[in-house]
Order: sequence, then structure tokens, then C-alpha cells
Amino acid sequence: MKPRTDLLALACAAVLLGGCAPATAPLSPAREIALSRGAIDVAERALAPEPEAAPSAAVSTAPVHWSEIEEAAVTAPDSPAAAAAAPATGHTPGNHDAPQRAHEKKVERSAPKYWPQADDRLLELIGKDLDKAVEPGRPRPRLQFSKAVIDNPRVRHYLAQFSKEQKEHLAKTLSRSGRYFQMISEILGAEGLPEELAYLALVESNFSTTAKSPSGAVGLWQFIPSTARQYGLKIDPWVDERRDPIKSTRAAAAYLKDLHAYFDRWYLATAAYNAGQGAIERAMQKSGAKDYWALSRKNHLSEETRNFVPKFVAVTLIAQNPEKYGFADIAYDAPLAYEEVEVRRPLMLDRVAAMSGVDVEALRELNPSLLRDSTPPHENFRLRVPFGAGTAFAKAYEQTEKEIEHVRIVTHQVRRGETLLSIARRYGQEVRALMRLNSLSGPRLKIGQRLMIIVEKLRGGLK
Repeated sequence: MKPRTDLLALACAAVLLGGCAPATAPLSPAREIALSRGAIDVAERALAPEPEAAPSAAVSTAPVHWSEIEEAAVTAPDSPAAAAAAPATGHTPGNHDAPQRAHEKKVERSAPKYWPQADDRLLELIGKDLDKAVEPGRPRPRLQFSKAVIDNPRVRHYLAQFSKEQKEHLAKTLSRSGRYFQMISEILGAEGLPEELAYLALVESNFSTTAKSPSGAVGLWQFIPSTARQYGLKIDPWVDERRDPIKSTRAAAAYLKDLHAYFDRWYLATAAYNAGQGAIERAMQKSGAKDYWALSRKNHLSEETRNFVPKFVAVTLIAQNPEKYGFADIAYDAPLAYEEVEVRRPLMLDRVAAMSGVDVEALRELNPSLLRDSTPPHENFRLRVPFGAGTAFAKAYEQTEKEIEHVRIVTHQVRRGETLLSIARRYGQEVRALMRLNSLSGPRLKIGQRLMIIVEKLRGGLK
């Protein structure tokens, strides 16, 4: 396309410069843009073959916006086009670690030593606009379910089950999806992944950030500890980022991207998200199957994995067109609205609530990664507060910073005869605060049990 770009640029120059007087002062940006757009239209008309008996029509000078053009080519699943749409990550067979991602090098151009003449700058703008116009677009890949997939017996089974026996449960889950779907879709889109993959979170966790499986998988995307740490999620006694909807979604997007780069098939990548890359690879080697649907007919996958992809297809079809399957008037939850504030020491959530004028439950919902109803002690923490509460919290927090000289975490080992009330009084704490900090469901303690206590040293005394 480069020769055509050059030709168009030269044509535009010939049209424009023929009637332009030399200029020594730069044009205004608005004037430059208007001229460049008009020049593009003139050049296109000059180069286009004249149609037979073409009716006269007004020439539009509106700029081309590729984001406004409807996506014409929908990438089918398991197709070469779908594989090309997802960038490779350098993952080679047999390597189960997260692949190294190459970063594109940015070429820096030095600034010109002179202010270009108006004609020079106009030609540069024309060239840029033409390059943008003829640059091939890169549409976001889509998962388009074929008739054969929709008619698959397992898919039809789950379509019937979700729209009948489990209809009420699925309706509640679809309502909850409103909190997270927009955020998930944006993160998947930034990674060049199909939006439909957002519904994997519905199959995995029913869009619950606190969901936990018997195998130890946790959160919206049901990460096990090893995979979570592999993709940068922190897990410690204070924080479990598998429960953070935003951080876990970024990790899930990276994981799905790597799985697709490895298997080159979306259904296989989806199955591998459930069973693990190694399990799918071994099953393919034993069965000789090259795609998921052939593989699912063999006995080399667990029943859970054989059902996982049909469930995903079924809930996606329902979620995209709920009325078709009898789900009318679903009241979707509003997306989470919040502000982030930085906390530089451990701080109980009930205290944050009092400082910012919000409810503790709202803080728990916005910060599900916190395991102890307190911010962690070992680092600055980005705490989410309801939208509009950030200013009030910042003012109150600044005042407490002046009053509190030092904060430390004390570990107390329970001795014979001690109660939660006596320990709370000893350290100037509230019983409920100690219970929340130590995740205690009741006040009963065991001899030798260790309790963590946040001790604040006030200026002039201890608290």
C-alpha cells in the first residue's frame, strides 16, 4: 500500500500547491487539518477511475474513523484468522512457564532544526492522514459459535438446564455480572482477546470474587496458588490478589493469551484454562485428537473438563441474548464506582469507614483481596473507597498521620486463663476489631493460639 500512499500524497500536493502562494508563517492546527482532509478527498477523486454516467454528488470532508466502521470480518473459532488475531507470545511446546513477552522498541525522531514551511507541514499532514486511511484495520477477534457447536448435545443440554431448572440462579448471576463485565471486557480488549471470554468468569465463579473451590482455586477467575503467582498475583497472610477483580482479570487475560498462543485453538485454550495446559497436551498426545470437540469424545479428559466448554458456550449464548432463552427484564447491577487512596500503614476498615463517611461493607466489597479487615503492614496499599469519598478520607487520614507516631504489629500467644476480652483490654483494643483482624468466628480461644494485634503509638502515649 506504500506506493499508493506516495501517489496520493503527490496528487494532493499537485492539487494544493498549484493554487497556493508561498507561506512563511505556519498555519493554525485547525486550518491544517481542514486542508489535509480536503486534499485527501481531492486526491482520491483524481486517482479513482471515473464511473460511467456517474451522478453528481457532494464530496464529504469528514475524517475516516476506523473505530466507527462496523466490524465486517468476524473471526470464527479455531480458524487461522483467529490465531493470527491473537499475537504470539513465544511459548514453545514443553515449556510450561509463562513466556517472555517482547516489548516493541519505540523509534524516536529528533525534532527538526527549523520550523517547516506551511506547504511542507501540509504535505506531512497529508501523508499521515493517508497512511492512517490505508492502514489495514485490526478488528477485535470474536468467538462465533457455529451451528454444529450450538447443536452439540452437551451444549443443548446445558442450554435447557440453565434456562429451566437453574433459571433463577443464572438470572441472579447475570444481574451480578453488571458489576464486572464492562471492566473485564475492556481488559480483554486491551489484550486483543474476544469479549466472549468474559463469560468464563460466570462458569468459574458465578462472578463472585470470594468463590473458592475444593481444589483451592479462589476468586473471580478461580486461580490456584501456583498459576496465580506465575502471573504476578500476590498471596500472603494479609492479601490474596486472586480475589481482586481487576488484578485477577489482567492475570486471566495474560493466561488465556498464552494458552491460545500455545494451542492455536480457542476451545482448546478454554479447556486448558480449566484443566491446565499439561492435562490437555497429554490428552491430545494419547488420543491423537487435534481439536477440542474430537478430544472431548475420548476418555482422556475429566468429566468436569468435558463439560466445561459446553457450559461456557451455553451461558455465553444466553448472556448475549437472554430474551431468546426466556430471561426477561434482568436488572443488571451497576458497575463498581470507586476512588483509590494510598494507605501507608495498617489501618482497620472500620476506621477507614469512619474517616471517609461510608459503610464498612462497601469497603469490603471494593477491597475483596484484604483477608483481615485491615490494610497490610508491610507496604503502601492502594485502597478503594466509594466514588466521592476520597477527599473526606484524605483529610482525615492526614490528621491521623500527625497524631500517630508509630504503628507496629504485635503477635500475642494465648496463655492459660486469658480471654479475648482480657487481651483486648491489655492492648487497648476492641473485641470485635481483634476478631475481624484474626478472622475469628467466635470469642473462644485455645492455649498457644497466636493473635495479631495492631498497636498504635500516639504522640505522648500508646493506644
